[in-house]
Amino acid sequence: MKNKKVTPLILFILGFGLFMFTRYSTFLPGIHSMILIAPIFILRFIRTQPTKRGIWLSLLGFLLSFNIALWGLFEFDNPTQTAYFGLVRSSSLAIVWFIPFMVDRLIYPKFKNKGILSTLTLPIITTALLFLITFDGPFDDGSGTTNSFGFCYNSLVFSQIRSVFGIWILIFVHSWLYSIVNYFWDNKFHWSKIKKLLMIYTSILLIIVLFGKVKMSFSSSTESETVKIATIVLIPEDIEAVPMSRVFNSRTTSPFNKTVEKIQYLTKIASENGAKIVSTQEFAMTINQEDEEKLREEFNSIAEKNNVYLSISYAYFVREGKGENKHLFIDNKGNILLDYSKRYLLGFGPFGESAVFHKGAEIIQSTDTPYGKIGISVCRDAGFPKYMRQAAKSKVDIMLSPSYDWPKSQSPWYITSAVENGFSFVRPTYNGYSYAADYNGNVLAHMVFDKTNDGIMYADVPIHGLKTFYPLFGDLLGWLCVLSMFGLIVFPLKLRKKEKLQ
Repeated sequence: MKNKKVTPLILFILGFGLFMFTRYSTFLPGIHSMILIAPIFILRFIRTQPTKRGIWLSLLGFLLSFNIALWGLFEFDNPTQTAYFGLVRSSSLAIVWFIPFMVDRLIYPKFKNKGILSTLTLPIITTALLFLITFDGPFDDGSGTTNSFGFCYNSLVFSQIRSVFGIWILIFVHSWLYSIVNYFWDNKFHWSKIKKLLMIYTSILLIIVLFGKVKMSFSSSTESETVKIATIVLIPEDIEAVPMSRVFNSRTTSPFNKTVEKIQYLTKIASENGAKIVSTQEFAMTINQEDEEKLREEFNSIAEKNNVYLSISYAYFVREGKGENKHLFIDNKGNILLDYSKRYLLGFGPFGESAVFHKGAEIIQSTDTPYGKIGISVCRDAGFPKYMRQAAKSKVDIMLSPSYDWPKSQSPWYITSAVENGFSFVRPTYNGYSYAADYNGNVLAHMVFDKTNDGIMYADVPIHGLKTFYPLFGDLLGWLCVLSMFGLIVFPLKLRKKEKLQ
């Protein structure tokens, strides 16, 4: 009796305790490999408990792990706003993670005795539900649910498979691992019972790795024609980033003349050092709406004077209602080629960007230049596969996606968007990690916000992208899992009806 009480407790503590290390956190180290380990114990816990107890305790575990790990990650000047925003956001993400485990707990017993086929319930359910839940992207923000599976513990070789099936293949493969290990556990790891499944899964992993190695070796960008791109980040004199929440809450505007002069000065330096394209951070300036035309004229002049293509971001506030978070792409003659408004704003209700800005149209804009086809987006727009796939369909070669990170980034966020869509990716980042990467996800150059002297990073970026299968196949795997999940639900119902008739 004693062991029966202790074992569930150990599974609960191991599963949800280790799970906290899969999160980007202010006080816990991020250990990417935990995404492969923690859910194994969580699945074991919920499957070995009585249905109601396992479901409710698992929900509690996810709520605790998310709220503890993410506590204080998004700070507002007002402690009440910090607590409320953090609680709602963390709890929402916890529920998204919880739902696949709950549905599996309800469905799995019907397939428990189906041998190897029983291991497919969790990966089908997880892939299908995450595909449906994040279809319009309200939960996926770089540290959210789908990207937890997709970052792939820093393995670019393993991530190349995203260029065929998108992030859904990694969600399927990872969640299948959780189910496979539990299958081994149920069979007490007897070799005769587990060897077939082990060989199948290992073969799939080897195929994925082999594909990645071949793709990266045959599509190396080292000998490609390149363009020098400079990214500009406006570093404060004290190197302390201004919290994004303060910009929103107080509708803080930039000192107009001083900021324009600084952008002009840094652009001039970049041009003199051979940059043909200059891209600034998100919110390079914040203004009131009445100053917008004047500001755009200044930007046009900066591009023309320095003979560069200028990718520049700004936001405007209005006295009543909502403004916009903008990204302009201007040619070296001072003509605005692209005029884009950020689509996926961070926040909800009266909190964050959505409180002060309108959402832009769900259209990725692009234009032809002497340096390839250029596409533009802003920050977390790059985190939504369906949305970014537009760029690949338009044959974008280079995606410029400035950011103002909140919380501070310490690694190349959204880099796998380049892998999926076959474009090079440039991300100037205020309060974080700026980088340029090629279409295989190789980082060509990077700059850390508080470790730079002048706030300029240079990178020689390939001007030709790479064709990938993902834009063609799209979310085929996601839809296949949705249909399969429907079958998992309907089959037991039909079987039960047939048994009653007999």
